[in-house]
Amino acid sequence: MELRRKPRGDKVYRGAYKYFKGETLYAEEEFEVYKDRKELGMTFFAEIHSRVATGELLTVYLDFTLTKDYIPQKLLIERVLGEIAIQEIYDFNPRTNTLDYLFISKEGQEHLQIQVPPKFSISTPTTCTSMLFLKTKKEDTTTKNFYPVISSKNQWKCDGPPYQQTLVAERAALAAENVNIDGQSVQATPYKIFDQEDVDNEEDIEGELPAVTAQISKHSTIPYLVRSQDGIRIQIKYLNDLDKD
Repeated sequence: MELRRKPRGDKVYRGAYKYFKGETLYAEEEFEVYKDRKELGMTFFAEIHSRVATGELLTVYLDFTLTKDYIPQKLLIERVLGEIAIQEIYDFNPRTNTLDYLFISKEGQEHLQIQVPPKFSISTPTTCTSMLFLKTKKEDTTTKNFYPVISSKNQWKCDGPPYQQTLVAERAALAAENVNIDGQSVQATPYKIFDQEDVDNEEDIEGELPAVTAQISKHSTIPYLVRSQDGIRIQIKYLNDLDKD
């Protein structure tokens, strides 16, 4: 499938994921990444296809542009399910540190605006962009790191403005390790990702903190493997490094 996109710069990565619940394949993702050689910013294009319980095809499309420091500039998320189609658009104004948010559906559009810190990320539905927040600030590799991330609970209708949450990331090993995925060995750095609320309430939680585990590649934090505690496993199908530099 050819991704719908408006290329900006040179294509530097292309890849795909398989989504599993237990051993059942339920979705696939394809993506391409472009780099602006002048400004050094990047654009991620991605598309997820999945069948819902009714048998209808759900398509999620993403177009995400970031600065060279991985600060979001503009993000488009489009969801299509049968006759239903919605768009979420985020547009960052660095002069005022405001994020314009548009939610567009056949019923009309909602326009909301929120204040954001100078360094932030935006939560996205695609795996290729899920760990970009790790690049927004210098990491202390020996302890937990805290990252402001803008999230939205809006799916098919606008229930409110985006909100800021804090994700906590911790390296499970200081250096990259060999990871075997479908018989292929890749070099990846293991991370644990927590919600700050769980970290703050750690004393009240029995056992280990709930976490998403991820094996992160050296290629702009594109993950090779992501696991959640509810049995979801997302693993790379292929990742091609096309960067000539």
